[in-house]
Amino acid sequence: LASPDFRTMTSAPRVLSVQSHVVHGYVGNRAAVFPLQLLGFEVDVINSVQFSCHTGYPVLAGQRVSGDDLRVLVQGLSQNEALDHAFLLTGYIGAVSFLQEILTLRQMLPKDCCYVCDPVMGDNGHLYVPEELVAVYRSDVLQHVSILTPNQFEAELLTERKITNIQEAIDACNLLHSKGPRVVVLTTLDVPEATRGGESVAMLLSCQGSRKWLLRVPWIGGGPFTGTGDLTAAMILAYMHKVPHELPLALEKAAAVLQGVLRNTVSCKSARMIQGKRVSPELSLVESKSVIESPTIVHHCQLVESLGIAGVLFDEETLDDASNKMLQLLKSGGLKVGIISKETKARFPDVETRTFSDSPQTALADQIKQWGVEASAVLIVAASMSFIRCSGSLTVALLKPRGCNGGYHGDATSDTAALAAEADFTIGCLDSLRRLLPTLRTNGSS
Repeated sequence: LASPDFRTMTSAPRVLSVQSHVVHGYVGNRAAVFPLQLLGFEVDVINSVQFSCHTGYPVLAGQRVSGDDLRVLVQGLSQNEALDHAFLLTGYIGAVSFLQEILTLRQMLPKDCCYVCDPVMGDNGHLYVPEELVAVYRSDVLQHVSILTPNQFEAELLTERKITNIQEAIDACNLLHSKGPRVVVLTTLDVPEATRGGESVAMLLSCQGSRKWLLRVPWIGGGPFTGTGDLTAAMILAYMHKVPHELPLALEKAAAVLQGVLRNTVSCKSARMIQGKRVSPELSLVESKSVIESPTIVHHCQLVESLGIAGVLFDEETLDDASNKMLQLLKSGGLKVGIISKETKARFPDVETRTFSDSPQTALADQIKQWGVEASAVLIVAASMSFIRCSGSLTVALLKPRGCNGGYHGDATSDTAALAAEADFTIGCLDSLRRLLPTLRTNGSS
C-alpha cells in the first residue's frame, strides 16, 4: 500500500493524469490539467477516451483507448525514463482491460508515488460503466490507492452497502480504509442529515484512524454541471500536497475552488437547447484562473462528533498582535480563555495569563484546575512539543501562524512533521479553530 507521499520538492511535482478527453468543453483531463498547472504541477496526460463533447450532448463521437493502446504508451514512457511521477491521478475508465493496465502502470511508477483515484462509475443511482468494472475496482484497485474520491453512489458500489445517513457514510469510509486507501473523500453525501434537507452540498473527509470531517457548501443552481468531480479530485490532490498536515484545509480549498468556478460559470453562461436536448453550461475554468490560484475560504469543515470544549489555552508563542480578535471571539462564545507564557508582562491584559519558567506543564494544570473543568474539555493550542505533550487535554499544533489563504506548503521540516504527528489536530492559522469550535462558525460557515 502506497500512502500519500507529500515530499519536499524543489522542482514542480509531476502528475500523470489518466482520464477522459473532450475536444470541446471541460471534463476529465480538460477539467483537471489546467488547474493543476496553475498551481505549479507538471502534468503528463493519457486520455482514456477522446470524444468531441461529453456525454451530456445529444451526439457522442470519438474513440476509446484500449488496454493495449495504454500498454504501448506506458512502455514508451518507461523506455524513455519518464515514469518518475510523484502522483498518479485516474478518472473515467470505461473498460476492464484499460483498468487492469492501470495496475501495471502503478507498479512501474516509483514506490512512493501517491495514487489519487477518482473511481468514476456513476452518479445518482445510474451506472455508466460496465458492471464488471466495479468488481475490478473493489478487488484489485483499492489496495493500491492512496487517496480515494468517490461520490456517494460510487462509495455504495465499492462497499456494497447503502448510505442513508452520516453514520453509514462513516462506516463505508472505514470499510474502504480497510481495503487500502488511507484518505477517503466522499465528494457528495446526499442524505438529509448532511445536506440540511437539500439546501447544501455535503462532503465527508475521512483519514484512517482519525476523526471524520463534514463540509457543507451552498447548492448552486444552473446545472447539473459536468466535470465538477474531475476538478474536485484534481484540487484535492493539489491542496493535500500543499497542506499535508491539515487535510480539512485542503478540502476547504478544493471546495472553494469548485464554488468559485461554478459561480463564475452561472454568472456568464446558461444552459442551451441542442437538437431538443438541454445541455448545461461548460465550466468557466479560464475565467476562474484567480479563483483556482487563490481560493477564498468561506465555509469550514466541522467535526462530525462534537468535542465538548469548555476552555482554550494558548501557548503564547502562537499569538501575535492580530490574535486579539480571535481571543475575544472565543470569550464572546462563552468559552474560558487563557494564555500560558514565559513572559511576565501580559500582552493581552483582558485575557488571563499564567507564566512558567522551565516547563509549561504545571502552569497548564493549575489553570485547568482553577477553571474547574475536566482536562479533556480543554483545547491547548501550541507551537512546541512541551505543550503538545500535556496529558489529558486535546492539543492543536499551530504549524505556521500566517494568513489562512496562503496556508503552508509541502516544505514542512522534520520538527513540523513531528509536532503534527503528536498533536490531535493541526492548523495553519488561528481562524481554523472554527472547525473545532461550533460557537465560532459565523457568516454561514459550517
